[in-house]
Amino acid sequence: MRNIALSRGASACGVIPAEAPAEYARFLSIATGGPPDLAYLKRSHPKRQDIRRWCAPARSVLVCAFRYWSPDRDYTEALGKAGEPSAYLLGTGRKPRTEFIERVKSRGLRPKIARYALLPDYHKVIGEKLALMLADIKAVRPGTEGKMFVDTSPVLEKELGRLAGLGFRGRNTLLISKELGSYFFIGGLALSCGIPQPEASSSFAPALPPGASKGQACGTCRKCVDACPTGALKMPGVLDAGLCLSYWTTQAKTSAPKGIVSRSEGYVYGCDVCQEVCPYNRNNEE
Repeated sequence: MRNIALSRGASACGVIPAEAPAEYARFLSIATGGPPDLAYLKRSHPKRQDIRRWCAPARSVLVCAFRYWSPDRDYTEALGKAGEPSAYLLGTGRKPRTEFIERVKSRGLRPKIARYALLPDYHKVIGEKLALMLADIKAVRPGTEGKMFVDTSPVLEKELGRLAGLGFRGRNTLLISKELGSYFFIGGLALSCGIPQPEASSSFAPALPPGASKGQACGTCRKCVDACPTGALKMPGVLDAGLCLSYWTTQAKTSAPKGIVSRSEGYVYGCDVCQEVCPYNRNNEE
């Protein structure tokens, strides 16, 4: 399965049994206390408890990381090529928060777009790659049933990625890989076939930062917590969605509070601040 995934565009992957992750309890506490516009998390939470509630035949899960940005890419250049933010976002099928954009401009800030949104819609791109993977798996293992997930399905992608060995959960709540950083999408396949014996354990072992232990993956580093412009990141590794710029610029249906706009640092769609300061997303020896 790994060879198939890598040949179809995955940057890294792992295969795990289809089981109920312990992370569900944490997710449930966050979902029940989040902003009103994230109510869909509450409605879908029973399925997230166990991937087999979403895909009944599942016996294994192929989890893939798809890298979309690297430290050697010039963000300013990419942003300049995008042009006017509202027109660009509409052109890529995304819905710009026009009011938020205008309020940011009125403060003399240049509107910025998160790196993932400077690319085509990843749901479609990764969906196509996963469909090819599934076809390849079915060719090798006839009779296999599969169901793919890319962000919008009721599964705990980041926890599945951690269990599959793709990385560790950072203090910014994202999945971080020493090799890939955190600029990657997570997608995968719930499969009715079992795990082939040679693939029963992942060979992709997440490395920990200097001074870190298994239970404290970021070591003493708290750069993301300190850099978050709205104070949305709390210790240890908790995100207050009601303060998160990404929430207010991509998901919220109500007007953002004045304090959020004033501390946006120019971001009008998504936010990369916690990833920009992460040592694993930098081309240096930190």
